[in-house]
Amino acid sequence: MEKISISNVVEFKRKKTPASQVTLINKLKNPKPKKENAEEGGNYWVHSLSTIANAFRESTNDLILDKIDVLLDKQEVATSRQTKNMFQKNIDILTRFDEYDFTLIRPNFTLTYLKKPKDKSILVIEDLPIQVLPHHVYIYEEDGIKKISACWFVAKIKEYTFEELAVFNDALYRYLSENYSEEYNVNPEFCIVVDTMNLNVIRYSEIVSRSTLLNPTLVAMKKLLN
Repeated sequence: MEKISISNVVEFKRKKTPASQVTLINKLKNPKPKKENAEEGGNYWVHSLSTIANAFRESTNDLILDKIDVLLDKQEVATSRQTKNMFQKNIDILTRFDEYDFTLIRPNFTLTYLKKPKDKSILVIEDLPIQVLPHHVYIYEEDGIKKISACWFVAKIKEYTFEELAVFNDALYRYLSENYSEEYNVNPEFCIVVDTMNLNVIRYSEIVSRSTLLNPTLVAMKKLLN
């Protein structure tokens, strides 16, 4: 198995029966090619999430309003109901962010955005390859200290709970710590995951003193993989 996404980890935890968990594990072992309208894998939400990430970086909501207009035009000419629905769900997300104040989730310093090479995206946790794909990783200086932070915008038709968002956030903080802590101070206050379905925000500083479901879920997945 090349990688397990955090959304896969959460999906596994949501399964109600051992049989459904086994089915998911088998799908992970034998992945099918991704489809444009598939919810899993991120492509389903790419229109909205990529635009929100760009708006975060460029500090302008105009990008969101422009993208809504583009998607409305695409929705109008789409021929299948499934595609129309996909565009509508992305439009709904973007509409939630058309007046969003991104300064609430970004430190008030000059930010330098880092590239996110693929070789850094895989963490080995419980002997499993876990993929972490934040939208932005950036550095800045505060009181003479070089700091690093990251943001990750996520979406799921059935909204994530706080405990599920904490799984994303736990993995995100580990990603920063493993790849960059020797050079930068990882700031837990701006290690942030945003659920774009309801605008819920979770910072690592909120969960630093508690355990998340990440490791226990991976232990359960590992038993079925072996």
